[in-house]
Amino acid sequence: MTSPWPRDLVTPEARALRDDLEGLPETADPAGLLAIRSAHPQADPDLISALATQVRLQRRARDRLGPWAEHLVLDEEALQQATRRDVARYRAAQLVSRLGREGPTVADLGCGLGLDARALAEVGCRVLAVERDPWRAEAAAVNLTSYGDRVRVLCDDVTALDPAVLADCDAAYVDPARRASGGPRRIDGGRARAVTSPEEWSPPWSWVTALAERLPVVAKVAPGFDTRWAPPKADLEWIDDGGDTVEVAVWLGAFGHGVRRATVLDGEHAETLEAPRDRKGVEGAATSQAAALLIEPSPGVIRAGLVAELAARLGAVSLDGTTWLTADAMPTTLLARAWTVVEEVAHHPRELRAWLRGRGSVTWKTSDTSSSAAEWDRRVGHRPGTGPAVTIVITGQRRAFAVARRVG
Repeated sequence: MTSPWPRDLVTPEARALRDDLEGLPETADPAGLLAIRSAHPQADPDLISALATQVRLQRRARDRLGPWAEHLVLDEEALQQATRRDVARYRAAQLVSRLGREGPTVADLGCGLGLDARALAEVGCRVLAVERDPWRAEAAAVNLTSYGDRVRVLCDDVTALDPAVLADCDAAYVDPARRASGGPRRIDGGRARAVTSPEEWSPPWSWVTALAERLPVVAKVAPGFDTRWAPPKADLEWIDDGGDTVEVAVWLGAFGHGVRRATVLDGEHAETLEAPRDRKGVEGAATSQAAALLIEPSPGVIRAGLVAELAARLGAVSLDGTTWLTADAMPTTLLARAWTVVEEVAHHPRELRAWLRGRGSVTWKTSDTSSSAAEWDRRVGHRPGTGPAVTIVITGQRRAFAVARRVG
């Protein structure tokens, strides 16, 4: 057998081998693999190795993909770029809502392993999934088999598609590949390296924006996307999941209304804050005096420039010169976390070391400063004692606070 293709990984023989491999605590264990080869002497060693890689990737994918990870065909590079399951489902539902109709036909252009296409199918869309890499196109077809004729996978270069192929589509989703040849080796033998200019993406950003002149498009880009590349009427949505900003959804063409938005997900729940893109940051109230709570906006709120809008929603004020807010009370929200102020402490490393003496481990929060948590840990040199653990907030105004996570 040559290097196995996706369909080789889901045959009855492959399923039996994978069942045995899933019983191994570590799929790279030579003794365990040797035992499986001995138990299946007729099996191709290349197939066993490929299936061992699949089991390893599926285990890694569980945090990102949840139950989707089971029995998918994956590859290393595509998994690194794959959308988290909850994010894909949220974005798919938003696309259908914006179209305002049930059962639309959506083109997933550059579908990779078919995970976003799966989310679109789950919310009732018919999907045309296009992928130019033959190995991944076949993997997408395998991964989407259960959706029958509701999903069609086409192996082609999206930039060379005949426009007639998209004639029946109501919208498109595009996740441009932000890697070029020459980087780490993929499971299928290719190599890729990260690229930064949107015109080096595949497809290029100019192609994506041109497509949006023909039909509504939502594009997935990295959290650090330079918003100057977005047309003025596009909506920019920073999406947070698990405490991190994981992507920006750029809603183009008829999807866009010139809005910047921050959305925070927690499983099936989402909360959103927005403002017009052409409105500069709102000037909210500020104070140098910390109240009972320090409020930490979700990262996407900060990236979207919506801290003042968040303060207005929460009835809080900005702590002078920082991205932190402060208030005596705060309503429940996904858009921020609240910390109870224990006391303001010295900002100097030596004095902090003395204050921490005898206390347990310390967690540093330095999100709005140029110094990292690791740097403060090194400079202070605290040796944990038997006392309780403590969290220290270091602000951009050379102030430090001992805080405790608010419950409820």
